[in-house]
Amino acid sequence: MDTMIESLPQFAAYQPSLGALTIFCFAVLIQSFLAAPLAFAKGEQTPGMPLQGDHSLLSFRVLRTYQNSVESLPAFGFALLLAILVGVNASLVNWLAGIHVVFRLAYWAAYYSGIGKVTGGPRTLCYVVCLITNMVLVGACLFAIFA
Repeated sequence: MDTMIESLPQFAAYQPSLGALTIFCFAVLIQSFLAAPLAFAKGEQTPGMPLQGDHSLLSFRVLRTYQNSVESLPAFGFALLLAILVGVNASLVNWLAGIHVVFRLAYWAAYYSGIGKVTGGPRTLCYVVCLITNMVLVGACLFAIFA
């Protein structure tokens, strides 16, 4: 049985983007797996309850990072898939997807490590870059659909 990329060769140019989306999905699964031992082992957080503490606690940062990834994955995933479906330039889509995932992983590392200021530091920069890549993807989709 052929894959969709083999059946529809015009999608082959987007394979790097699909790889980036797969890496992002895998990272979110890893974050989910790490949440229990890193966030709940010391008893600082209670499963199913609002977060306790602040950014000084690793348990707080772990759960906030995971929640942010869960919130951003659908926006990125749908924007990426829509860009592929409407035929946005493959090079643009691949670059944006790669940049997005690299900065998403950097966001994760910055937040877990607690480096920088709570606002305006490396984590904020990573978040903004990811937001911009999503906005450009959506803008390119709108242009492809209505131009």
